[in-house]
Amino acid sequence: MSRFELIAFDIDGTLVHGPNGFTVWEVLNDHFTGVPEVNRERYARYKRGELSYAEWVALDIEGWRDAGATRETIVGALSPLRLIDGATETLQKLKADGCLLFAVTGTLDLMLETLFPDHPFDEVYANHIGFNDDGTIGHWRATPFDMDGKAKLLRALAMRHGVPLARTAFVGDSSNDVWIAREAGFTVAFNPASDELVEIADVEVRSEDARDLLPHLTGSS
Repeated sequence: MSRFELIAFDIDGTLVHGPNGFTVWEVLNDHFTGVPEVNRERYARYKRGELSYAEWVALDIEGWRDAGATRETIVGALSPLRLIDGATETLQKLKADGCLLFAVTGTLDLMLETLFPDHPFDEVYANHIGFNDDGTIGHWRATPFDMDGKAKLLRALAMRHGVPLARTAFVGDSSNDVWIAREAGFTVAFNPASDELVEIADVEVRSEDARDLLPHLTGSS
């Protein structure tokens, strides 16, 4: 049996790695607008309260739309991103042990569908892009479950499934995971890019293989 009944995973930077540490947002901004560094500037504006999260998402996606992005070209632009080794085996092992698995991420659901179509997550909470019949961007929906929303979602999922928070775990890597890390019963900082997350996490794991998470989540190798 798993040590935990419910485990939430971040995706971008955790189970999916980009070139030079780029997130999917940086990869797509670089491909369609040539300015990946705009993510840092917009994140700073978000932190200062000058942009809402939904406005931040909209600025990025509108830039791709205005550059003529389609579903096909977005999927093609995701090619520099890769699923980390052992991700499938790790999640399948946890699922076989009876664990509820959730993707709680600020990435795009299209990226998960493209790179990990056979994932065993019970539910995926991510940003969404909808496409017109001709493949152009028709609409989008910013997830309410990034940043502090991740923690709120974990509490709601635990309550819905009758799981004590002490029996929940979270695996993530970034500063937007700090809130949920404080809420989860156990947190793994996996290849972390945030010193604050490392300080909060119960354990830090640095590895290019997701299977190295299993001893911490199952109690066995």
